[in-house]
Amino acid sequence: MKMSKSKSSSFMGLAYAFVAIAAIVAMSGCNPYLRAESPAPPGRSARLDEVTNWWGVIKSYRMELSQGVALAMTCYYGGPCEKMKVTSEDPNVADVRPASFGVLEHNGLAGTATASAVVIVGKTPGSTKLHLTSKDGDREIVVTIIEQPPAMTEPSGGAVGEGRRGRR
Repeated sequence: MKMSKSKSSSFMGLAYAFVAIAAIVAMSGCNPYLRAESPAPPGRSARLDEVTNWWGVIKSYRMELSQGVALAMTCYYGGPCEKMKVTSEDPNVADVRPASFGVLEHNGLAGTATASAVVIVGKTPGSTKLHLTSKDGDREIVVTIIEQPPAMTEPSGGAVGEGRRGRR
């Protein structure tokens, strides 16, 4: 039995679409997801952003912290990441501390588990990389530490909230 030309080209188009979808699925589900768990203090920076490719697949992460600010971060891959370890290429710029949250996360069909967490501390202005490894995959985080903003002052030169008490 011979296929007509239109059915043959339709079949080939379907085959190419299937291969493309399979490639996207294979590239997308390989590594854990990271989530910032603490807000920035007023007037400071603490953010964690995804870096994606043109398919929208997460390639790595980008973090910006003000000097002296700490950002709590969790790792998740169908549940809390197992055997997570995060190292800093330059601990003088960004230091990594293990953390324990009093929070249970859903862990797939296994029930619940304690969240996998670390705290990143911005120590000195500059850039470095963090390397996250876990049983569930690896991630790279490019970290930029920015200088502390200058202290806020009033036009009179005093610090905000000073100098006006008791005057009429």
